[in-house]
Amino acid sequence: MTAGRRILVTAELTAEALLRLREVAEVDYQPRSQTKRMLAGAKLVEVVAGHDVFVTEVDQIKGAAIFDQLPELRLIGSCRGAPVNVDVETATARGIPVLNTPGRNAISVAELTVAFMLSLARHIPETAAILKSSQGGPMRMARAFVEFQGSELFGKTVGLVGLGAVGREVAKRLAAFGCRVLACDPYVTAEQAAGSGVALTRLETLLAESDFVSVHAAVTPETTGLLGAAQFARMKPTAYFVNTARAALTDEEALLQALTDKRIAGAALDVFVKEPPPPDHPLLALPNVLATPHIGGNTSEIMGHQSAIILGDLLRWLDGRRPVHCVNPETVKNLAP
Repeated sequence: MTAGRRILVTAELTAEALLRLREVAEVDYQPRSQTKRMLAGAKLVEVVAGHDVFVTEVDQIKGAAIFDQLPELRLIGSCRGAPVNVDVETATARGIPVLNTPGRNAISVAELTVAFMLSLARHIPETAAILKSSQGGPMRMARAFVEFQGSELFGKTVGLVGLGAVGREVAKRLAAFGCRVLACDPYVTAEQAAGSGVALTRLETLLAESDFVSVHAAVTPETTGLLGAAQFARMKPTAYFVNTARAALTDEEALLQALTDKRIAGAALDVFVKEPPPPDHPLLALPNVLATPHIGGNTSEIMGHQSAIILGDLLRWLDGRRPVHCVNPETVKNLAP
């Protein structure tokens, strides 16, 4: 075991994980929930200086100048699926491994996705509002019954755009509802998809056949604006669109138009191009849109998930072994398996 390591942790970790980490290293725990800050620039250098390991979630460690001022830094842990808060290129050039925590919020986002589908299918927001309304008197329940007849998930076709950690968790839950699940993902083989109970297909087929289209892809140059006017036009007029991933995957104006023109039945959105969206955002004004303020990964269990993933890899690295989740594996190729 490597001795004398100093670890700064600003990400949220469980008491159990911190206790285990303190058995093998000196740990300075400064979680954002207590400090109420996001580190960047000179302040980040001031706080991180003198530490061998920096475990963060939101702090911005970017630019060669920042790394130049942190000569002791040997490893960075980013408690995110994609470490967008870290300059991975510069870290790699300096031989600094960057760990990540893929799948830490997969269950949380998958459960919200299914909740969205159920809410859309059963018109839960609209019918709940009718019940709470003072208008309509005793007939308001009859109005809800007549105007908002729902549908079951059973037997429906759900298309998943992306079959990564979240997509697989969504597919697992939809199996219990008796759904037929399609997926479009160029990085997944038909055999891998079948292992998750999913049929792999082209995006055009998925859009045309699905009753629900749910997005779970990463944002890349290839996927930015992946779903635009042409794609929404391929969907059934009775189909719903769900996005709990990233707004950049869609053309927001095209989605607005498709919903306004009722070319699709409705949408549930947890993400927006500008966050938070202004109160007068046109998508929020539509009656066929269910929206939440980016809460997909906001559950109390996330801390436990990311703690287990990052702790396991930190212990491996401290013991001279290769971490499982490292976005620049060339920096750890000389370590033991």
